Amino acid sequence: MLDIAFQAPWLYGTIALFVLIAGLLFASMKFLGRYIADQQMERVHPPNARKLSNEDFEALCCRTGLTRAEISRLYMSFMRITDGNSNENAEKIIQEVPYFQGPLQDRMVSALKLPEELDFVILASALSAFSEKAALDDKMRFLFRLYSSEASGTVSKQDLTKLLDDVLPEFPDEEERSTLIERAVEGTFEELCGSSEDQELGMEQFQMAATPLIGERCTIFF
Repeated sequence: MLDIAFQAPWLYGTIALFVLIAGLLFASMKFLGRYIADQQMERVHPPNARKLSNEDFEALCCRTGLTRAEISRLYMSFMRITDGNSNENAEKIIQEVPYFQGPLQDRMVSALKLPEELDFVILASALSAFSEKAALDDKMRFLFRLYSSEASGTVSKQDLTKLLDDVLPEFPDEEERSTLIERAVEGTFEELCGSSEDQELGMEQFQMAATPLIGERCTIFF
């Protein structure tokens, strides 16, 4: 029987059957994944929370580059934090979303250019910079704002010193830690600007340093 199945014209029928089965299996798994996600959202939705429709998901996927599953998980987090309300304070959202916990958490609101009050569409749109589909230029601009403490369009020595001070752990010898940070800052400016006397990094110099790591470091799978 197997010999017959793999001889023409049976061969074409066998291939078509396999393709049909694979297609049906893919469609079934996709439907099952959506059903499970919808059931999970049912369990975490506060009574007054609005549900996302298929049209909402499609629009957000197109707008942000995030997958349906990522949007679903973000929305569940948003509903939990806001207790089902459509708007919430940006600082509270960033503090309670687990992806941003760390020494640079306080910089996220300004780096993401979030308004004081935001809804889920604004949040998802801002977080699109972390999508693996996001343009490298968008990721670069976000990272540049994260490093800069001023609206001057530059990263100063003070900015870089403050950032390193925030992210480096404590040393037993505080003087050794300060010396290490100072040398790192001076070395960075000398390498990128040609002289450690320059006090600010523009986007061009910053891009030279950040480009090799920008895709990996600025991608989050929500």
